[in-house]
Amino acid sequence: MNPLLLTVPLLLLQAPQTPLPEVEAKDLPQAPRGPMVPRVPDAGAEHGTFGQGRRAARRGPSLAALQLPGGSVRVKDKIPDVSGWRAYAIEVPGGAAVKAHVVEGRKGWFRVLGVNGWGREEPGLLQNRIATGEPQATYKNPGQETRTIYFIVDTLDAGMVGEAFTLEITRS
Repeated sequence: MNPLLLTVPLLLLQAPQTPLPEVEAKDLPQAPRGPMVPRVPDAGAEHGTFGQGRRAARRGPSLAALQLPGGSVRVKDKIPDVSGWRAYAIEVPGGAAVKAHVVEGRKGWFRVLGVNGWGREEPGLLQNRIATGEPQATYKNPGQETRTIYFIVDTLDAGMVGEAFTLEITRS
């Protein structure tokens, strides 16, 4: 008997994957606080007046953040200003894990940073150090208490104001 004929029914019996709920960033509330500005090199830095404006916009003490809802979700958003980044706050219960991944837009022109409230990495945070074209970061809470973690979608080019992207947040 042809082995291909045996696999076709199995493929048909698999349950379809349920799409994640989508929200518009404009519908998300502001987080009570955002992270301190992370000390990372600006990959979109350039010389000239526009570059000076970007550096000034990234120099603030902290970033405003949007509060992500509980559960897995897809957030449709745009880069809001010349700073080139957008922060999202998420509550992660003890022992739980979360992944933030830019899944739509010009993915190769973004990176995702995972930081704590001080704008620094901490145990449990993993992110791409080498540009792979898959902008993503993960966090697995090693403790027992709920932690607030921030995912920052950052641009790798200075001229991306208004650039649309979709950030997928997957909890496990």
